[in-house]
Amino acid sequence: MQIQQIEYIIEVAKTESISEAAQNLHVSAATISQSISNLEKEFGIRIFRRSRVGTKPTERGKVIIEKAYVIQNKILELELEAKSHSTMMDKELKIVGSPSTLLTFLPKAISLFKKKFSNTEITIEENQNVIKEMLNNENDLGFISVDEMTWIKSGNSNKNVLHFDTLFQGRMFVCVNKDSPLAFKESITPEDLLDHTLLLHSITKPIYEDLLLQYGPIKMLFESTNTETIIKSITSGIGISFLSEFTIKDDQRVLDGQIIPVPLVNYERSNLTCGFVRSKKRHFSPSARGLIQIIKEQIKQGNY
Repeated sequence: MQIQQIEYIIEVAKTESISEAAQNLHVSAATISQSISNLEKEFGIRIFRRSRVGTKPTERGKVIIEKAYVIQNKILELELEAKSHSTMMDKELKIVGSPSTLLTFLPKAISLFKKKFSNTEITIEENQNVIKEMLNNENDLGFISVDEMTWIKSGNSNKNVLHFDTLFQGRMFVCVNKDSPLAFKESITPEDLLDHTLLLHSITKPIYEDLLLQYGPIKMLFESTNTETIIKSITSGIGISFLSEFTIKDDQRVLDGQIIPVPLVNYERSNLTCGFVRSKKRHFSPSARGLIQIIKEQIKQGNY
């Protein structure tokens, strides 16, 4: 078994397509297909079941792929450990992130990264339109938190130039003042919003516009890109807002009960995806992979 074969089976498992995996790894589909066939002969089992609808792992193949992920992570740890004591680590890591990612898991991950790889300079840009910035091919990594439909649509429309990888998933909440009539509800439907004033966070504008089309006018007091402005305004009782669970889970005003987050239900865009994006035209550098590994370790520990 070779290291390349581990990379091949993991990428095919992710994409469920040999041709797409080949495109992502910049090799021919025939190379990956032959390599996997050789591995299956070596192990004496079928790892994948190939059909017209895709390439999916067999039950025994799933066990092999799970072990392959462990091996890949150990190889990366070894590579990063070696490079952290040499001059081979990248000098610069450029990141762009949506506001919600910069308010949640990214600061701690970057702090841990800087302690481990002190010779790598990190530059961070906050931007609402992470996908657009990543298409400019000037950043190593883009971090974004959006509704699941937007994530899938963006991934499909940019799959030839950008690689999308999910980190974790959550849901959208309607955040209301503790004295609001909505604070006593177990869940909120789109129809419940029609008689209330919305404080719109710019990152949730696609959801607002979709609700307008489906349910009619919803009164909006103002729109802001500043999460703190939104949260202070909810606390003062002048309106309600859509906020992700990633943004609010550690906010003291939520923990103190000043703001009540109520699940948004009966709406297909209430499920959220937080993930990272990278350009297929740009080398996936050791420093970028090192940061992703740190983030994934945080997520395993529930620190996000």
